[in-house]
Amino acid sequence: MSFFKKETTLPADETRPSSDTPVPPDVVPAPAPRGMSRFRLLLLIAVTVVNAALSGLLLLQHHGEGRAVAALSQVCGEGAESGCDKVAQSRFAQVGGMPLGGYGLVFYGSLAILLALALLAGPETRAAAGALALLALTLALAVDVALFGIQLVAIRAFCKVCLLTYAIGALGLVIALPARRDGRVVGEALLRPDGRLAFAGWALATLALATTVLAGEQALDLRQQRRARLVLGAPATPGTSAVGAPVFASPAPGSDSARFQEEARVATEQARRLQEILDDPRKLDQYFAEKAAREFEQGPVHPLKLDSAPYKGPAQAPIRVTEFSDFLCPFCRNIAGAFASYLPTTAGRVSVYFKNYPLDAECNPNVKPTIHAGACRLARGGLCAHEQGRFWPYHDRIFSSPPQDAPKMDLTKLAGEAGLDTAAFASCLDSPRVAERLAAEIAEAKRSGVEATPTLFVNGKRLPRINDFTQTVEKEMQKLGLPPLPQPAHP
Repeated sequence: MSFFKKETTLPADETRPSSDTPVPPDVVPAPAPRGMSRFRLLLLIAVTVVNAALSGLLLLQHHGEGRAVAALSQVCGEGAESGCDKVAQSRFAQVGGMPLGGYGLVFYGSLAILLALALLAGPETRAAAGALALLALTLALAVDVALFGIQLVAIRAFCKVCLLTYAIGALGLVIALPARRDGRVVGEALLRPDGRLAFAGWALATLALATTVLAGEQALDLRQQRRARLVLGAPATPGTSAVGAPVFASPAPGSDSARFQEEARVATEQARRLQEILDDPRKLDQYFAEKAAREFEQGPVHPLKLDSAPYKGPAQAPIRVTEFSDFLCPFCRNIAGAFASYLPTTAGRVSVYFKNYPLDAECNPNVKPTIHAGACRLARGGLCAHEQGRFWPYHDRIFSSPPQDAPKMDLTKLAGEAGLDTAAFASCLDSPRVAERLAAEIAEAKRSGVEATPTLFVNGKRLPRINDFTQTVEKEMQKLGLPPLPQPAHP
């Protein structure tokens, strides 16, 4: 056996190509497209789906949907401890009328659709989708850094769920790093039928997703407005029968035995009816509503001083509502939103006047101990804002993101954001005249029976229950001979 290979002779018309001989282009094999593996693509789809879900949760929480608020409160805390709530209520929480959660839902949902379609296509399309995802996630990271800076500097509170979406987005960027390619990869994918089909499907699906999110945002906004109206109570439903207070029958004439039997029968019937009321939550609520209505009707009319108080609505409105409020009271913030939705529906028949009753022992001797530290300073700020004719912008700015015990410098900055002259505001804030006006409002509240916030008065009568407000106003209109208001359309 020979250990040497036998020479192979070539035909005379063929020569062996040397290393210096150029190879015709038509015989050079095309390089395999370099991009993400299927495994990385699946990981990136999971990342985008998770962030889309979290963005949807933030969108629901922004509109006060109960389950979303409850879910996020497990992570962020409740009340003043809830950074998520403070961020969601800040003026930075939406752009162009759309909450940031809506943008996140569309962005990450669109990326998930693109990557899922690319997973079903060829390697060229996967490479193009990976490159686009890498570019999109890089831009998203830049936006997330800016939003983190806003939470750090402007809001001074952190939404833990928002931070989680930033971290997950950064993780997606790391996963997508192997997809680094130049822009030609997208053009190459579009030359192939599967690429054109995938990108066309992505464009249509993204359009459908954006339309759905926009429609859902409008529906959520209507639901939020309706809930805000219901904070003040639902309007009276025509034709409903009330569960009246138990009526005692007079003893029947006759012998003592017959009278005692009749009294025992009446007492037994009374006990049965009371038990029915206690066992039925609807009847119990109606019982308390009627009790509150009687207290309102029989209550005194308090001579509240309204000539210098800020108000919304017509000055000569037949129904004047006076609210004693605290800028750090969470339910007062809900009432502020409810009035903003309610007043436009009253056809100019209702005006709302604002008065201060801060639950802060610094200026309110009726409060021991302090419940809302810093509320006195915010109340004085409201009086100063009213002097500049900018009370309601100040009111809305403070309630949009209530500062916790804000120092004078921070409060002046917030006043500037509400359009006030900051120099005049700062000098007014600690002036004796403002302190005297605040003390007068607190004394007036005490004389009128105010013990908590919010407390409402309708034409001078104190309202026992806030959620009876709408029906009480309707009854006042009927007394004045005004026609009923049209019922708002329900979403």
